[in-house]
Amino acid sequence: MRLLVLKEALPTGGAERQLALLVKHLPPYWERRVWLMGDGPFADALLADGYRVDVFPRRRRYDVRPAASLWRTLIEWRPDVVHSWDWMSTLAAVPVCRMLRIPIVDSTIRNGTVRPRGALQRRLSHTLSTLVVANSQAGLQAWGVRLGKGRVVYNAFDPQRLPETGDGNTRAVGNGGPRTVVMTGRMVADKDFSTVIAAADRLERERPGGWRFVFLGDGPERRRLMEEAAGLSDRGVVTFVDPGLDVLPFVRQADVGVLMADEARNREGCSNAIMEYMSCGLPVVCSDGGGNPELVLEGETGHVVPPCDPVALVTALVRLAEDPETARRLGEAGRRRILEEFTVERMVRDMDRIYWEALS
Repeated sequence: MRLLVLKEALPTGGAERQLALLVKHLPPYWERRVWLMGDGPFADALLADGYRVDVFPRRRRYDVRPAASLWRTLIEWRPDVVHSWDWMSTLAAVPVCRMLRIPIVDSTIRNGTVRPRGALQRRLSHTLSTLVVANSQAGLQAWGVRLGKGRVVYNAFDPQRLPETGDGNTRAVGNGGPRTVVMTGRMVADKDFSTVIAAADRLERERPGGWRFVFLGDGPERRRLMEEAAGLSDRGVVTFVDPGLDVLPFVRQADVGVLMADEARNREGCSNAIMEYMSCGLPVVCSDGGGNPELVLEGETGHVVPPCDPVALVTALVRLAEDPETARRLGEAGRRRILEEFTVERMVRDMDRIYWEALS
């Protein structure tokens, strides 16, 4: 069976990591090819593992040559299923897929909110696809995908990313010294680093020297955030680190994992960052909304707090620091949940079933 996977590019990101995991672990009866309009670290990783990756970059905004190359690939290779991860690729593939009766699985829903920009194109791609896959129930509900067409496949965590030795984080909240809070993510407006900076400032004023915050990631907002946190950075309270492809060595050194989102801009789907925290045995504090409550169970694996509320975030962090035994219990429960329920095998099995469903 032939599977053609489509995406604009494969830079460092959560969806890109999930795509690469899927391509690598599908059953051997799927012959896989990846078609892109731009490369990236995960494209290089797939090429290094021996998978075929074709890149046809756009030379300008309205360059139609990549679409022509995609049509040629569809006609000449005749895949049994097309799996598209962004609306532009979906819409480019639709005319030839309709002509050749090739089903399209659309995986463009990666968060729990509808952003105005590109919403019309995404809704059109959902309408024209055979099945629509989201990584959270919140995503399907936000986009209003009808029950018979929408499917949920939660993200997977690859345990091979964890070190062979060690079980979870190397620290524990309350073990002496400053407590370390980590937040990872691409530094864009969707991720609410500013609320975490405000919480860091409040904690430093109330409990000087008691907390340290590490921000892992890069992106267009990084310079602004560094300016916003300049005073805290000068005192060693806030540190910015660009970790490259793997954040886990840094995450394992933390006490608590935090992910805040401004729900006016974005609601998370199935957050890769939260899964990474939990896999390392960190208790999690995250903003409510989107798929976060589907992943973080309040009082069982962490705490869910109102978005854009630094006081609520501080309260949750202090609560964990003052009860290290509960913090440890939450972290261990989160680790078990990720390693037992959010497995690569489960994700691959679910997607394999969806491919066959699309074919039928």
